[in-house]
Amino acid sequence: PNYTLGFVKGLAANGVTPLVISSDTDHRRLLQSGIRSINLRGSQDPGRPTARKVADLARYYVRLLFFLCQHRGAVVHFTGIFRGARTFFEGIVLGLGFRLFSSRYMYTAHNVLPHNMESSRFYRCLYRVIYRIPHIILVHTDLAKRQLVKQFGLPERKITVISIGLNEEVPITKLTPDEARKRAGFRDGEKGVLFFGKADAYKGLDTLLEAFDQLDLPSTRLLISGWFPDPAYRARILAAINSARRRDDIHLHEGFIPNEAVEVLFKSADVLVLPYRNIYQSGVVFLAFRFGLPLVATDVGSLREYVEEDMGIITETNDARGVAEGIRRFFENQEHFSRDRIARKGRKYRWDTICRVLVPFYRQAQTKG
Repeated sequence: PNYTLGFVKGLAANGVTPLVISSDTDHRRLLQSGIRSINLRGSQDPGRPTARKVADLARYYVRLLFFLCQHRGAVVHFTGIFRGARTFFEGIVLGLGFRLFSSRYMYTAHNVLPHNMESSRFYRCLYRVIYRIPHIILVHTDLAKRQLVKQFGLPERKITVISIGLNEEVPITKLTPDEARKRAGFRDGEKGVLFFGKADAYKGLDTLLEAFDQLDLPSTRLLISGWFPDPAYRARILAAINSARRRDDIHLHEGFIPNEAVEVLFKSADVLVLPYRNIYQSGVVFLAFRFGLPLVATDVGSLREYVEEDMGIITETNDARGVAEGIRRFFENQEHFSRDRIARKGRKYRWDTICRVLVPFYRQAQTKG
């Protein structure tokens, strides 16, 4: 929801007012933010019976196609993610519907291929078809654009690069770092290393735990705040925490983190660590920029493009030893990383600036329509 809110607000700031197709989860929040929204998706409650899920999904597809027929000639921009068994239908069947009924079909490819499917020949063939359907494909990094051109044979003119924008839906108050540390239960003089967000295997939390256990940094805690989509990986992480030499310095806050609680985490921590195994970009980077929080990140995807020398450290190797050394180097040179400067430099990623490049795509198509 934060991505959608930021994106459509950025468009609105540039004179484009989209209508968002939403669900029960985000419809009210969009309306409260002054964004036009129509709830076609309905419930996405994971606790629904399977039969109810299938019926709700079928109803959504019918309502969506009928809506497209009613609004033939509009610009359609799909910013979601094709998931699992629905990839063929949503990526190809719905994609062809988007193309047929729209004056321009735009698709945001957040990842070139789904996580953990990069080596799948089936998914590579499937996405070779999917990527040929939209008029315009948006990606978040130059690396992703190069891969689409090289691996899928797409023409460069079809691909536009726009960064992820700052997460400005998370409120920032006058809370000071010292006050945040008190709320988080820090001891006087204690330092904080933060891991934040979805804890999937490709995010490398196990690597960070191993790295933290190697460090002999006195009075330093590791804050882990996020959720585990994979029960097996969760069990692996809990076992690693319980067996860690520094387990008393590891604090796990499991579950969804509401926007109101994010400020305490990012103001109490000294550094955010991204020990990722593979990724193109991460919205957490831009959340850190918003709070001026320095980063230690592995050298994967396009993270190096964003983490400048005075904003954080890119590790020399992507294993536990490299992550540990990156954290150690950060604390040895912490005075080099000014939170005010990081926040100031991060403002170039405001959504109203990011979305400016997209305005011609919407207006040209609307004029033709």
